[in-house]
This record gives sequence, structure tokens and C-alpha cells, in this order.
Amino acid sequence: MPTPVTTDTPRPAAPWLNQALPRLRGLEPIRSYGYAGELLHDDGRADLAAYGARVADLAVRLGDALLSYGGSAEEAVAGMLVTAETYGLSYCEPGVTLSEVALSGYAPGELTPLHARRVIRRHGTDYRALGRVHSLVDRIGARQLSLEEARAEAARILDAPAESGRWARRRVPVQTGIVAAGASLVFGGGPRSLLCAFVAGLLGSVLCGWLGRHGVPAFYRYTVASMPAAAMALLVSRVAPPSAVPAIVVAGVLGLLPTVTFVSAVQDALTGHYLTAMGRLCDAVLVFAAVVTGVVIVLGVGDLLGFGVPLVPSVSRAEYLGTPVVGVVVFAVAVAARARTARRDWLPAAVLAVAGFAVSVEFRVLGLSALVGTALVAAGVGCAGHWVARRRRESALPLVVPGIAPLLPGGVLYGSLGALASGRTTEGLGGMVDVAAVTLALAVGVGLSGEVGQLVRRVRRGAP
Repeated sequence: MPTPVTTDTPRPAAPWLNQALPRLRGLEPIRSYGYAGELLHDDGRADLAAYGARVADLAVRLGDALLSYGGSAEEAVAGMLVTAETYGLSYCEPGVTLSEVALSGYAPGELTPLHARRVIRRHGTDYRALGRVHSLVDRIGARQLSLEEARAEAARILDAPAESGRWARRRVPVQTGIVAAGASLVFGGGPRSLLCAFVAGLLGSVLCGWLGRHGVPAFYRYTVASMPAAAMALLVSRVAPPSAVPAIVVAGVLGLLPTVTFVSAVQDALTGHYLTAMGRLCDAVLVFAAVVTGVVIVLGVGDLLGFGVPLVPSVSRAEYLGTPVVGVVVFAVAVAARARTARRDWLPAAVLAVAGFAVSVEFRVLGLSALVGTALVAAGVGCAGHWVARRRRESALPLVVPGIAPLLPGGVLYGSLGALASGRTTEGLGGMVDVAAVTLALAVGVGLSGEVGQLVRRVRRGAP
């Protein structure tokens, strides 16, 4: 059989993703694209073509997992490249789209190239599993596992049985309700708004999950899922304070918005993976349009029946030291829990969220542009998240995504929804453009922080 990868090689100083980026971005000469490690030789007892096929199969399985669990396209490509070249394939060319991963390369001593592809059937956000795959690829790149050991470890991670029991089905609805409850506090709601937002988020998630299990397309699922928040807000509008209606609606909407998908789409576009970025962006826009449609339908009917649509009050400097901070913590931790982030990351995510929210309010008081302020805060949150993740040799997304969630433009979003529901289409569409611009600023700020870190590390190492 081929000589196994040795385990006494020192662990590289940089994580596997940082090591692969110069190659992926064309910063290394083409002549270095062959296998850079110790060649594996045929000892006459094994078929190297079959060995290469097992390597390629492992690489595409890990690339599939990295992309489908919420990682970026660049992470998936780097993971496949590191895996394939560590185990002896040369001239490897990995590639991804939103629906499949592919790899080509040469086994040692073979003239016929290997080709492997894997169709991605499902997408989700599971940062706990993503962290395990990151750790596995890190150990593979450090040459701590033989091929068979790596395949066995991958099988334990990827073929693990799904959650069972009552909590498995109730987990996402309950956590979505908690996300909505936290968001209601952030945007000026009180105890009554918190309870109504929790119930609305819970009902919306239950309806979305039930429709999904019956094969209903995503647009219709999210349209229905967004309706309980608007309906709940209108039901309590006659007996609740004026701030209750917008707080409940915004909370319900933010619990459904595809923030992770949008951030990933922008990151993929900024790193040159345009097909994957367009696919993710289409998914995000479709869900966003569905949520807006459901809320506008309910608010429009309510407007015809005589229910008012009050505006969201802005958060002042004095308020962020009180109830909104509690909402920010609940919001960030609930987003992290719903994305299956490891519990040790909940506290750092909450700290990042509170710090980012406080700084954003200060920027607002100082009169800084919403776009510029949001981008700066997102970049700061991203820098802190990437620094912690680098020390842990993990992905930064489990920290960064919950940290920026409370910065979403809920007030502008609700004003736009109210304008659309009452027939002020031009004003509503203009507000939606503002929402998209602020969300884009969030995603660009997060991506910018990672790129600055890469640049600083390359300059310190004296790279050209």
C-alpha cells in the first residue's frame, strides 16, 4: 500500500486556510502547483489509481461539508486542496458552485487525471459540525492522520445520526422565538412585546418547518412564516403602547432574514467565487422578498381595516445602557444557538454584539452616516472575531455572525414595510434599498476585516 503520511512533521504555524490562500489567489508561480510534499511510491501491493480515487472522494466530501454547513466557497476550495495534496495528488484543481463541488488531479505515477464531483443536496448552518470539519482538515494538513484514519474520522462527523427526540424538532422553533424576543427589546419593545414576539417567532418557525417537510418551496414557506409576526402586532395594537407594533413586526422579520446567507454571498463575491455568490444571493433575495411579501399582505389588510402603522422610535444614547443591551445579548446568543455554535462561543459572541451595538449608537449620536458607521462597526467586530478564531485555529463565522446580527437595520426595514403596506410604493422601495445597502455594508465590513488580517500576516512573513 502507499506509504502513510507521517505524523512526526511539526504542526504548521499558520492554519490550513491561510496556507492555501496564496495558491488559490494566484500569488504563487504556476510551476509550484504540483504536489509539494513527500511523494508516495507504489510498492507493488496496491493500485495507486484506486488510492487516488479514495483521496479524491475524501476531498470532495470535506468540501461538500464545509460549504453545506455554512462555510465560504474559499474555505471549501482550500479544504479540498489541502486534503488532496497532503495525501499525494498533484496538479489539483478544486472548484465549487452552490450546488456541487468538484476536484481534478493526478495520482502519483498516473498519467490519467482523476475527476470527482459531489452534488450538494441540502444547505444549512451548523457551526458545530463546521468546526469539527475545520479541525479535521487542520489535522490532515499537519500530517497527523493517515488516509484511512482521516476517512474514518470524516465518516464519524458526516455520517453521524440526526438528532432524535422531542427537543430535536422543537429546538429551531424555540430558538427562533428567543431570537425574536431579543430583537423586540433591541427595537424598543417591553415585556408585552417580548412575549408576543416570542410567540410569533415560534409560530412562524413551526409553520415554515411543517411546510418544508411537505416539500413546499422556500418562497411560499417564508411568506407564510412571516405572517404571524404582523398578525400578532395588529392584534395587540389597540391595547399596547405605540412602540409595541413595530417592535413585534421587526423582531419577527429579523428572526427569518437570511443574514448568514447574505454575508456568505458577499464574501464569496469579494474572493472571486462569483457563481457561488450569485446562487447564495438569489437564495437570500428570494427569502427576503418572501418575508416582505408576507408582512406587507398582513399589514395591508390591517391598514384597510383601520389599524395604524406607527414608526419605530430611534434608539438614543441613554437607552443602550438599559433594556436594549439585554435584548442584544439575548438576540446574539439565540442566533448563535440556532446556528448550532459551540457553547463556549456564546459569551464572546454576546460581548462582540454589545460592543458593536454600543459603538453604533455612539456613531449615530455623532451624526455619522449609517452606511459608514455600520461598515466600521462590522469591521471592528470582524477583526475581533478573526483574532479569536485564529488563536483557536477555527472559523470566525460562529463569532462574527451573531456579533453583527443586532446591527441589522430593523427601524428602516419596518418603515419600508409600513410604506409598502399603505400604498406608498416609491417610499417603501427606497427604504428597501437603504436596508440592502446597510446589510451590504455589514457584509463588506466583515469581509474587510479578514482581508486586512491576511495582508498583515503576509507582510510580516515578508511575502511578495
